[in-house]
Amino acid sequence: MAYLDLDNLRTICLDDEALRTRRLQRQPCGVLHITSGRIVACDPLVQPERGPFARRVSGRGAFPAEVLQHEGRHALAVLWLRERGGLQAADLHWEPALLEGQSQDELGDDEFYGYPVDAGVGCFMDADCAAAVAQREARESANPGYVSYYDDVLDAELGVKDMADHYPLGEGSANNVLIFSSGWGDGSYPSFWALDASGEPVALATDFMTIAGGDARSEDEKRDDAYAASLSPERLAALEALGAAAVHGDVAAIQPLLDAGLAGANDIIPSLGETALMSAIRMNRTEALGVLLGAAPCPAMPAQLRIEGEAESYLAYARWLKKPRAPELVALLEKSEAAAAEPAKGQSLWKRFFPS
Repeated sequence: MAYLDLDNLRTICLDDEALRTRRLQRQPCGVLHITSGRIVACDPLVQPERGPFARRVSGRGAFPAEVLQHEGRHALAVLWLRERGGLQAADLHWEPALLEGQSQDELGDDEFYGYPVDAGVGCFMDADCAAAVAQREARESANPGYVSYYDDVLDAELGVKDMADHYPLGEGSANNVLIFSSGWGDGSYPSFWALDASGEPVALATDFMTIAGGDARSEDEKRDDAYAASLSPERLAALEALGAAAVHGDVAAIQPLLDAGLAGANDIIPSLGETALMSAIRMNRTEALGVLLGAAPCPAMPAQLRIEGEAESYLAYARWLKKPRAPELVALLEKSEAAAAEPAKGQSLWKRFFPS
């Protein structure tokens, strides 16, 4: 089957809170003036003359566009042909946006028709805009010292946001091109039409393929989010309080929190991404570490916090940190980890002489 990540495409209908859960955010990039009903998606610096998609749109006027981004990298670009608020992802049908003469039947598994990018940007524009771009480029290139359309025209407009609402013939002219950085940069990227029940297009989306399954989170981030969601409000509050006490070395606050039974010294604190034990070691809080360890042997560090081959125990973590820990803190960990090793050693000897 040709490439189609429906979960990616359906993210365009999510509200801002649902996007945040998936580490995505919505960024408007202007309104596109549609004058011919023929839409082009391309790298405007390399192929501004690229042909429009075969499907035409009936609307004329100004239509909003936006990008969904993750850590500043664009995951999808969307041109809305109808108000987003009234649409439900489950009611939409998706089909590839093809040029005249292209056929899905010619594609193999995971293949797609996309537009080539060689300048690190993509765009939406009406087919009428190509002539305006050509006219502006001809005018600019006649100037002494002309370097390129990017350097002489677009660089200042793109700015730090890597987006531009560009009017080749100046503000107030009939056509514009909405430009945005393209996912991983150079490559080839497919576009898709979102169609309503009657087959009318309501949106055009380019998938820059920087995420999969409609989620920008890594597997570790998904696991961490699931863990945080599993905590009751009371336990979450207790864990956060314990973490803050460990970070600040508030010895008086630690023991009551441990005694209450809602927060353990070896439980991961969502906001810190570490245990209270690790926080005390990281902040060099010897007294706090002593209270957290208590009389029990040092517990094993949670598997997801271990640094493979470098710091797979709390003692190894203390030694791994760039700035040396207080000698008293290291000695405390050495004693506590030695106590933890004793039962394991005894159990090993028992099994040796009295195998089951």
